[in-house]
Amino acid sequence: MGWYSIDAVDAAIKRTKKALLEPFDFWKWIRLGIIVLFVGGGGIGTSNFNLPASYQRQYEDGGTEMPSTEEILNQVSQFWHQYQTYILIAVAIIIFLILLFTLISSIMEFVFVESLVTNHVAIRAYFRKYLRPGFNLFIIQITLLILFLSLFILAMIPLLQRLLSGTVTPGLILSSILWFFGVVLIFAVLVGIIRSLISLAIPVAMYQEVGITAAIKKVFGRFREDWKQVAVYWAVRIIMGIAAVIIVGVAALMLFIIVFLILLVPALILYFILSGLGQGISSPLFWIVMIPYGLLAVIVFILLILLVSVPVPVFMKYHLLTFMQAWYPDVIMPLFDSERADAQYP
Repeated sequence: MGWYSIDAVDAAIKRTKKALLEPFDFWKWIRLGIIVLFVGGGGIGTSNFNLPASYQRQYEDGGTEMPSTEEILNQVSQFWHQYQTYILIAVAIIIFLILLFTLISSIMEFVFVESLVTNHVAIRAYFRKYLRPGFNLFIIQITLLILFLSLFILAMIPLLQRLLSGTVTPGLILSSILWFFGVVLIFAVLVGIIRSLISLAIPVAMYQEVGITAAIKKVFGRFREDWKQVAVYWAVRIIMGIAAVIIVGVAALMLFIIVFLILLVPALILYFILSGLGQGISSPLFWIVMIPYGLLAVIVFILLILLVSVPVPVFMKYHLLTFMQAWYPDVIMPLFDSERADAQYP
C-alpha cells in the first residue's frame, strides 16, 4: 500500500495545469482569484494582544517606578468612560465584518470545490446552490471560534494575574513570553488539524449529500480507521505548501517589478510633459490627468494580485480532492477529467 498523498501530487499537478492553462482563460483566473480571496482568509483564528513592556513613570528625583496595578486599572477605567461609545461602535463594526466575511468564506469553500471539480467557475450560481450548507459551516466556524477564544482567554488568565499582581521582573517577562507563544503554538496545531478535517469533510457533504456535521463525523471515523495516511498527508501538505509559496512568491515578485516598471514609465512621461507645460502638482490639470492613471495602475495591480494568488490554492485543493478519491473511495466526486464527469457535465 502506497501513500495516497504522495501519489496524488502528480495528478494534482496535471489537473491544475489542465484547469488553468488548457486553455488559458483570463476571466476564469480572476473569478478563481476572487474565490481564493475569501477562502484564504476564512476560518478559525486566535486573538493576539500586546502588554506594555516599558510603561514607566518619571519622578522629580530622576528615578523610575512601575505604576501599580491600581493605577493601571484607574487609567483603563478612565479611558473606557471617555471613549466608551466609540469603542462599542468600533467593536460592533469589527464583529459584523468578521461575521460577514466568515459567512461568505464558508459558502465560498463549497463554491471553490465545485468550481474545480467541474472545471467551470460560476460564482453566483454555485453561491446560491451552496448557501444553506455554507451557512451551516458558518455556524460551526463561529462556534469553534468562540470556543477557541474562550480557551485562549482562560489560558492567558494566569499570565495576566502574574503580570498584574506584583513587580514585573525580566524573568517574569521571559516566562510570560514563553508561555504566550507556547499556548499560541498549541492552538495553531489544534486549529490546523480541525481546519484540515473540515476541508476533507466538505467534498463528503457535497457528493454524499449529507449535512456538514454528519460529513465531519464520517471523516473523523475514517481518520480513526486510517490515521497514518492523514498524518503523511499533513506532512506532505506542509512541505508542498512551503515549496509552492516560495516558487510562486519569487515569480510573483519578479512579475510585480516588471509591471511596476512598465507602469512607472508612462507616469514619468506624463509628469514631465505636464511639468513642461507649466502644470505642476499645484495645478488642477495635473491631478485631473494623474488621478485616473493612478486608479488604472491600482486596478492593474489588483488584477495581478488576483492572478498570482490562484495557482497555489488551486493545486493544493486538487491535491486534497485527489487524496480523497483514494483515501475515502465511498465519496465519488465527478472530477472533470473522469468518465463520470463526462456523463454528468457534457
